[in-house]
Amino acid sequence: SVFKGTLPNSAAIAVKKLKCYRQGEKQFRAEVSTIGTIHHINLVRLRGFCAEGMKRFLVYDYMPNGSLEGHLFGKHSKILDWKTRYQIALGIARGLAYLHEKCRD
Repeated sequence: SVFKGTLPNSAAIAVKKLKCYRQGEKQFRAEVSTIGTIHHINLVRLRGFCAEGMKRFLVYDYMPNGSLEGHLFGKHSKILDWKTRYQIALGIARGLAYLHEKCRD
């Protein structure tokens, strides 16, 4: 589940509630630390996290235009022209290339 929130400085954020899982605290924090170092124009930036007991939340920059899934498969979605599809595919490819090349262990 993802919720919209606002920080004290009025910045909009997206708070993602993770499903309960049995991942250890050390492993969770290591993954969050890795995700937190990712900075690319085609990837949503992680701003922070909260871990309390078995509850886990990730805090991301808010994307006001919604998700790609919503644009493609939403109730009121429109058919995208080929130029737009190409630009989306190119952005996805650039983001994946960054993750593959720059974010190795």
